[in-house]
Amino acid sequence: MKVTPQGTVKVLDFGLAKAIWWPEGSRELSRLAAVRDVDSVAGQIVGTPGYMSPEQARGRDVDKRTDIWAFGCLLYELLTGKRAFPGETLQDTIASVLEGEPNWQGLPAKTPALVRELLRQCLQKDPARRLHNVADARRTIEKAQRGWNRWRVTAIAAAALAMLAIGGAALWLRNATHLPGRSQWDLLTKLPDSVVEPALSPDGRTLAFIRGDSTFLGIGQVYVKRLPDGQPVQLTHDSMHKMSPVFSPDGSRVAYTAEDLQFSWDTWVVPTQGGEPRQWLRNASGLVWSGPHQVLFSEMEIGKGPHMGIVAAEESRLGERKVYFPVDAPGMAHRSYPSPDGKWVLLVEMNRDHVWVPCRLFPMDGSSNGRPVGPPKASCTSGAWSPDGRWMYFSSEAGGLYHIWRQRFPDGQPQQVTSGPTEEEGLAMAPDGRSFVTAVALENVSVWISDARGQRQISLEGNAADPKFTPDGKKLCYRIVTKTPNEFQFSREAGEVWVADLESGRSAPLAPGFQAAAYDISGDGGQVVMEAEDREGKPRLWLTSFERQEPPHPIPNVEGRQPSFGPGEIFFRGTDGIDGFVYRVRPDGTGMRRALEQPILTLYTVPDRPTDAKA
Repeated sequence: MKVTPQGTVKVLDFGLAKAIWWPEGSRELSRLAAVRDVDSVAGQIVGTPGYMSPEQARGRDVDKRTDIWAFGCLLYELLTGKRAFPGETLQDTIASVLEGEPNWQGLPAKTPALVRELLRQCLQKDPARRLHNVADARRTIEKAQRGWNRWRVTAIAAAALAMLAIGGAALWLRNATHLPGRSQWDLLTKLPDSVVEPALSPDGRTLAFIRGDSTFLGIGQVYVKRLPDGQPVQLTHDSMHKMSPVFSPDGSRVAYTAEDLQFSWDTWVVPTQGGEPRQWLRNASGLVWSGPHQVLFSEMEIGKGPHMGIVAAEESRLGERKVYFPVDAPGMAHRSYPSPDGKWVLLVEMNRDHVWVPCRLFPMDGSSNGRPVGPPKASCTSGAWSPDGRWMYFSSEAGGLYHIWRQRFPDGQPQQVTSGPTEEEGLAMAPDGRSFVTAVALENVSVWISDARGQRQISLEGNAADPKFTPDGKKLCYRIVTKTPNEFQFSREAGEVWVADLESGRSAPLAPGFQAAAYDISGDGGQVVMEAEDREGKPRLWLTSFERQEPPHPIPNVEGRQPSFGPGEIFFRGTDGIDGFVYRVRPDGTGMRRALEQPILTLYTVPDRPTDAKA
């Protein structure tokens, strides 16, 4: 940026930050991090933090007022030669943005009062109190020109606006190669790939985790690491899917859930010092100790499909009793966290559609099913208690990203602990209650295509899911969603269906604004069927065409999910009572009947042609 002697502002160089993702659209590597002060609001920020608005730094929704904040930062810097929100480190800068004020005394003594007031309006931390339109800034500066050096005001304002145009791209196309930190965070693992599901030994000196990228059940190996600087030690060496490692009360063993070839979810144990893992309890997942020799675990009811609930028992499984089973079968309770006094349990569960729901608090004696806790109507995947039992902690998707929340026991209001564009899942509370360990990741999934022209990225923003070619191979469809799909749980979040023309490279939504949880393309390539809820919240099947001449319309009298085209018919998953079945129906809603008499858990389709598209 340079101002010529004639007063013209020239942009000499554009330095745009570029988002970098692996060709297969993988997530940024997850790390385990310890939050040292759980009373502070600690987030992870990526980008140019000195120019980020407070709402941007907290990972909240942004609009043009974020650009006005950046304009104010640049105008202040051009007037003073110093940053509005300085800091020696990234952590200090973010703290200054969230809590500090610019050094108003650093403005030149001759700065007009109008310009000073303009800066204060641009740099209001509350967006509602901030200047609403940059055109108002221009009018204010034009008024100020009458009483100050005209060239200086014009040149500074033009430079700030020009830099704002560049900075806007930098804010949205962020470099995500590394995870930045804050003064409240300590990085605990430095492996070259992802680690998830942290657990701490009872004395807080040893960390266990799974080296893998699935925060639920996924391929990976169990590791332990002596804190703070010990080397990670691998305890398992197999290809089974795993989740939920936990230390025994004496710290000598690590128990974890593993899925065998018969799809049974069992508890295995392995010595902390190394040794041969062994199967311990069949049909027992998400196991935790509730006493020296007492355990809680999730058990599937035999003969009742995927209905899973929490049972309590001795380590030998004697005295087994039901503590909680979801009323709405086939709901599944997966993880439980007993309170320090042993009287209450925090629960993580899925509903009948296999979607995470808010955490639940219920009594250990099983006298009631309790109630939801944490952020309302938000997915919750893990929980924890403070050692004194006064606080409940959650990894919750409130606001669209997984962050750590807490709530005073028993009925306080949820409070957000971490924020920012990264996500935090998994919780291991330190014995002193002053810190916890969580897995931190910056996630993104994009669609790439590999053909004779090489590899190229198709989707550019958001997370992409469900890529499908049209039958003629000339177009590629996909959905744009907020939540990142993983290998175990395909994204069930609603999102727009987009269509990419592979010849021109142009992409556009098939039905702008229409949010579909699943879709499929007809064999002749003329129609698309989508799953979406109606105004009453009922799952419906909707049809539209690639010509986009009319909005999607529902198939009459049909409720269902996961649609798929067959010859002249549409197959989908419907329910009858508590069980799910495969149904078939014509596109006009006639001829609906069961395609299979056996109940099903979920429905997937197998493509009848190879694809080189990846998400």
